Amino acid sequence: MNEEFGIQLHEKLKAVYFTLLKMGANKQDAEDILQETAYQFIKYIDGIDANYAEAWLYRVAINKFYDALRKKKHANNYVLTFNLQDLLDEQTPESYVLQKEAQTTIQQTLSMLQPKEMELLLLKYSAELTLNEIAILFQTTDKSIKTQLARARKKFSEVFERTGDYGENINY
Repeated sequence: MNEEFGIQLHEKLKAVYFTLLKMGANKQDAEDILQETAYQFIKYIDGIDANYAEAWLYRVAINKFYDALRKKKHANNYVLTFNLQDLLDEQTPESYVLQKEAQTTIQQTLSMLQPKEMELLLLKYSAELTLNEIAILFQTTDKSIKTQLARARKKFSEVFERTGDYGENINY
């Protein structure tokens, strides 16, 4: 493995890591999943098409995340992690609390969606994948992904509006 390939793989895995965190994995689980995914990627590198490598990494990591959820029987318990660095940034305590409340509300709203809807929204807006990359990931067409994404956005908006101001009506 050359150094340039290692750097590119590291960058792709870092993006996958942050997607796992946004999906609700805690830091330790995300790191474990990432390590298993990287090992599997290197193990099967000869059988993976270079054009689909990034999609392969996302799909394997997401599947491992869902497997871990099933094993822990916490399928509906998505947890936001606490980031100390956020406190150290130049923010007022009030803006930090408001930002955390917004993140919590968004995470709760996402958890009310179907898993595929949540994945589509996170891959598009958090991981910033293109429609074509997401289509490769789900083995479908980009037109189909565009339609599904529009439906997921609409459902997210409806659920978000139904919950009121920052989740006041969300049942725990």
